[in-house]
Amino acid sequence: MTDEHFGISVVEYMAAGAIPIAHKSAGPMMDIVLEEDSRETGFLASRKEEFAEAILKVLRMPEPERREMAAAARKRAQRFSEQKFHEDFTKAVRPVLLGRS
Repeated sequence: MTDEHFGISVVEYMAAGAIPIAHKSAGPMMDIVLEEDSRETGFLASRKEEFAEAILKVLRMPEPERREMAAAARKRAQRFSEQKFHEDFTKAVRPVLLGRS
């Protein structure tokens, strides 16, 4: 899929601890598959050769490195959780509701 506006499926499998290999466009590129605490969270690709290369990188990655990347991906996905959305939304509307906009 190209140019998906966000990419919730990418966030969902990151939250499950999978290392994403996502299309280099829209949400995955702009908001989701970004570094977390200076650690890579996955791979972006746009051509089939790039996807194949990313798959090989994951398969050849030493287990400790793979676990670290999966942990970073999981942490990154927490930015899109229902709880985080609620906190951010409440923070944004509270001043308006209290008449301090």
